Amino acid sequence: MNIEKKGEGKVRVVILMVMMIVMMMGCNSGGVSGEGKVNLEAKNSFLESLVKIGEGFQEIFAGFGSAIGDVLGFNVVKVGDNRSKVGEHFKKVGEGLTTTKNKLNELKVKISEVKNVDGSTIKVVEDAIKGASDVFEQLIASLTKLAGVTSASVPLGDANNGAVGADKVSVDTVIESVKEIVEVAIDSGIKIVSGSDGGATVVNGNGPNALAGNDNAGAGDKLADEVSKADSWAMIDKIKNAQTKNGAAAAGDAAGELATGTGAAGVTAKTNADLAAAVALKAMTKGGKFSVNNADSVKGAAANAVNKVLVILDVLIGKTVAINLDKIRETVKALKYSETSGIEAGQSGTVQSVVTK
Repeated sequence: MNIEKKGEGKVRVVILMVMMIVMMMGCNSGGVSGEGKVNLEAKNSFLESLVKIGEGFQEIFAGFGSAIGDVLGFNVVKVGDNRSKVGEHFKKVGEGLTTTKNKLNELKVKISEVKNVDGSTIKVVEDAIKGASDVFEQLIASLTKLAGVTSASVPLGDANNGAVGADKVSVDTVIESVKEIVEVAIDSGIKIVSGSDGGATVVNGNGPNALAGNDNAGAGDKLADEVSKADSWAMIDKIKNAQTKNGAAAAGDAAGELATGTGAAGVTAKTNADLAAAVALKAMTKGGKFSVNNADSVKGAAANAVNKVLVILDVLIGKTVAINLDKIRETVKALKYSETSGIEAGQSGTVQSVVTK
């Protein structure tokens, strides 16, 4: 589909270019001379440069899409996968962003080499590229940290007899990184919804005991049910606002506390979203263990919780990238021709629609 869209874009570009050239030739035929005469050769060179920029820009759009397109909207992990699968995902998305950032820098060089362009419009494009590159750098940094703490070769739903809290430093890193990604998305103009956290406290027997130990028969199935009905956006909201703890998990604990608290009796979750978020945090970071008595059900709950978190993070990153690339596209569309390449050029005009989506 990306190839088809790219091909269609090229066709539109070529058609538009031919129309522009024909129109200019008509306007400059019949011996037009004097101060108002446009240098047809220079303007055609300018248009050809914009065509090349437009093609390069579409390659950037398509490149990022292909880099993460096979994971967006699908389950990244499955039951039985190791935590390293999560780390590989974060690494792949980060690499896609790095490639996109590098191609933007290459595009910036091409734009700077365009002749007969109004200098003021070039400056706007350069500022937009710098702004996008800064955003991508922030996302890459967060993804690198996430990949670093989700790389263990241990099953997502690892379990033992009493349950073990996840490594506090690793969970804190996930919380910090998720918060950074959300903040970058908001700063880029994306509206974030907090979702529905489910309201009421989740009692011990409905899943928290499978997360924090001292479980009984059927606890794993109930935990899986709680995760299944959890709102993914609410889970992200709980994670970015979470706080971790030392010591035993307790009644009414929130996401970070449930994930890092050691096994204990009588543990309850503040809300359904806190419980599901805690499952995701414990499942993907090192050290965390669930109850062994419900191993199969817990592994399913763990994979589901992790996927819910990853899908939302992918959506936020994808939208953030698209918005920032679109800002650049709009500035490129507004590049102006100039006989003198000066900011105050008299023979100038905006050439639009050369860069298409």
